[in-house]
Amino acid sequence: MTDPVLDPSTSSGGPAGPAGTSWRWANIVLMVLALLLATTALLFTRGAAATSGDSKAQALSRQYEDVTAAARAETLAFLTVDYKNMDPLIQEVLDGATGAFKSQYRRTRGTLKATARQGRSEATGKVREVGIGDIEGDTAIAFVAADGSVTNKNTDGQAQPRAYRFKLTMLRKGDKWLTSDLQLLS
Repeated sequence: MTDPVLDPSTSSGGPAGPAGTSWRWANIVLMVLALLLATTALLFTRGAAATSGDSKAQALSRQYEDVTAAARAETLAFLTVDYKNMDPLIQEVLDGATGAFKSQYRRTRGTLKATARQGRSEATGKVREVGIGDIEGDTAIAFVAADGSVTNKNTDGQAQPRAYRFKLTMLRKGDKWLTSDLQLLS
């Protein structure tokens, strides 16, 4: 039996022989498998970020989420009335508004407060669904279905259910979506 360290056929200058060739192929196969495993791990851990084409879809999805959240918040603010504490409720609507809608709502602030106080009005709302009609640049159209409940002097203290459908035009100002128009649909 020859010692492999002293055997000249196993040195770097001599032929590898059949056993050396099979180890070389085994190493190549193992390296290819390791590369496949690393690529698979990258795709699983980084998900959609590992492929460049998905970033546009992710950005659009984020826009839809942002518009939906802003339309939901503005609708709830618009539907909430408490004759005992109208100032912060009106301010909440104004904080989510811009343009003509904000100007119009600000102009009616006194009338809103007086009407709520006179009627001893209280109202709450619950958004059922928000659908995005279109997003183009910094403008979006949102449709909101909401239910509400109104209590005032005319209802004798009994909460009366209401159903509302709104169309909101939203404008992006910086990183926020604000309501520039709010229409009650029939």
